[in-house]
Amino acid sequence: MPEVTIDKPAQPQASPQTTESLTATLVNQTQANLLLVKSASGLQWTRPPPATITPGQSGQFASPGDFSNPSSGSVVYQSASSGGATFTLTWDIPSVGANSIHWQTTPGLTAQESGSLSGWNLSASWFISG
Repeated sequence: MPEVTIDKPAQPQASPQTTESLTATLVNQTQANLLLVKSASGLQWTRPPPATITPGQSGQFASPGDFSNPSSGSVVYQSASSGGATFTLTWDIPSVGANSIHWQTTPGLTAQESGSLSGWNLSASWFISG
C-alpha cells in the first residue's frame, strides 16, 4: 500500500497561472477486464476514467486543478476475476505543500507506479497485474 508525499520543487513558485493536475495511465496487465466501480474528482474531469480497461490495454484519465482548487480525487477499479480484487488510487495536489498520492490493491492484484510525482502537473502510470 504505497503512499507517497512529495514536496514541491523549489522553483518555479506556485502562481495563479500554475495548474495542479494529474494525468494517470492505468495499464491492465491482468487476464481480466478492470471495471470502474467508483470515481471522484474535485473539479470536472478533463478526461474521465474509462468504464472498462481490457487486458493488455491502458486507460487514461485527467483530473484538473488550479491555484484556488487543487486537483484531488480517487478511482477504484475492480477485476472481473481474481475474486473481485480492487485497485484504488487517491490524490491531492495542492498549490502549496506536498503532493499526496496513495494507491493500494486488495489480494489478487498488485500495482507498480512509474513517473514523476513531484511538481504541479503530474503524469504517471500504474501497471496493474495479478
